[in-house]
Amino acid sequence: MLHPVYYIILFVITFYSYIDINNNGIKARIKVPYIVISSIFIFLCGIRVAQGADYWPYYKLYMSINKFVKWSDLFDADVEVSYVLISKILGYFRMPFFALLFIYGLISISLKTYSYYKYSPYPMISLLYFFMPNYFFSDSGHIRQGVSIALCLFSYQYIEQRKLFKFLFCIFISYYFHKTALIFIPAYWITKLNLSTFSCFLIILFAIIISPFKPYLFFENLFSNISSDIIAEATGGFYSYKNLESAGWSINDIVKLIFITTLLVNDRYICNTTSDENYKMIRNLVVTYYFIYYSLRENSIFSIRLPAAYGDFWAILIAMIIKYSKKTYNHIIYFFFIIYIYLMSWRIWPNSVALGFDKMSNIFSDDFDIKYFIPYEFIDE
Repeated sequence: MLHPVYYIILFVITFYSYIDINNNGIKARIKVPYIVISSIFIFLCGIRVAQGADYWPYYKLYMSINKFVKWSDLFDADVEVSYVLISKILGYFRMPFFALLFIYGLISISLKTYSYYKYSPYPMISLLYFFMPNYFFSDSGHIRQGVSIALCLFSYQYIEQRKLFKFLFCIFISYYFHKTALIFIPAYWITKLNLSTFSCFLIILFAIIISPFKPYLFFENLFSNISSDIIAEATGGFYSYKNLESAGWSINDIVKLIFITTLLVNDRYICNTTSDENYKMIRNLVVTYYFIYYSLRENSIFSIRLPAAYGDFWAILIAMIIKYSKKTYNHIIYFFFIIYIYLMSWRIWPNSVALGFDKMSNIFSDDFDIKYFIPYEFIDE
């Protein structure tokens, strides 16, 4: 199971989410605990040792970059430029590996929590959705894509303001953290589509129908370019992943269908009653997430990793649905959401053990040797 510290954090966020919803989303009342909890997330990301899906591959990559990669080869290192650049700078100052984890956690979590606070009517509910389980798999796991997603989320403000250059600049930076950011470029125009509830239903249904035909096979070259490092340090490209096909419908798909139903059932009422123009825009992005997910569903890697930037907007949308749905049952949606979060925390128990989150292994542990995490071999420039 997850370490008790994580459950304490979960209980605290749940408590403040209830305060948030009963205060009708008055953000000033939860601002301080929101900042404190967000800061704790960053701190835990930075001090962790042997926790997360790619911890040791990232550690080896950090050491190898300083040992084998010259400054002149910054753009030719077969890994995103940002990781090479940050690794080289930290290595020059003989900084331990956890400094890199802290930098990545600081960027990704601060940008995400800023965006949740800015656009979610209930920031604590969005923070709860983020924590369980995205925090463990993204910001404490696939850290490069975690930062990339955070930059895409941050770029939404420029979509809202219709500032194309600033939006593209964010995506440009995001691309150098993880190439899947390219998938988010159409979001600038997708948000302005005037989709009805029925249109959203048809889009998702169409994606489910075409899924067995493996439409990703038509985009081999594109996917091989943007997905070259999706599994740890593998660099085999498209052909490494197109054989990792889905084994059928799972409980995750059932949960997704429940969330889709919750969205579609409440969508028409919300569209007709809310004055929040961001609702439809963010709704469109989440529908796009489901379209990409189900279109590529026959390949588990593509369907999970490629639409991730769109899927992160669910953290905001679920709070919007709770806020703007009919008052007679919006609390029911909230309690369903809470039950889902705690069931999710139970469901990831096996993964939490495999990824090291069943214990608090960090730089303050007695067996931690900082010398092991500091680069000691460097290439001659």
